[in-house]
Amino acid sequence: MNAKGAAILVNPHPRGHVVYPYTDENLVGQAVCLYASAGLRNGEGVILIMTRAHFDPILRRMEGESFDLRTLQNKGQLVCIAAEDLLPQLMAGDLPDEKSFKAIVGGLIGNALAAGSAGKVRVFGEMVSLLWNSNLPAAMRLEELWNEVIEAHSIALMCTYDLGATTMDRFPQTLNAVHTHNLAPVT
Repeated sequence: MNAKGAAILVNPHPRGHVVYPYTDENLVGQAVCLYASAGLRNGEGVILIMTRAHFDPILRRMEGESFDLRTLQNKGQLVCIAAEDLLPQLMAGDLPDEKSFKAIVGGLIGNALAAGSAGKVRVFGEMVSLLWNSNLPAAMRLEELWNEVIEAHSIALMCTYDLGATTMDRFPQTLNAVHTHNLAPVT
């Protein structure tokens, strides 16, 4: 990752919506760890909505930076949720349900805000990555709902999209356009 991208992850705009489309699992783990660790060091609430496949690698990286994750989670400053478990709670049929999304996500943000000391919350989410290949309209609607929550709660959000073996040109422009920053690795 270049210096500009790293700076955005360390110090995101309070209403920033960062997207990180990736093909390299190692790089995405580094990026998420940088983003989350900087928030925790600043006393921010941090919510990680990760796929099950990323739970262990990301949390191991954070432990390697000497964070006491159990204490942070017990305090409520760090919240870790499996994206595969949360996503069905937010859906009504094939699309996200606005009322459920705002109630559940708003509650998570409120709790993380109360647990941190900085008066800020940053969120990392992978639910859109689970949706975009099979249900682009649902991914787009989820991104729109995130933008509404970003404005309402003044949070920073980092999303990732697993491109698999494809290239960045396959990432839909409509999805790219709903973000404030794209940190796609230069190839």
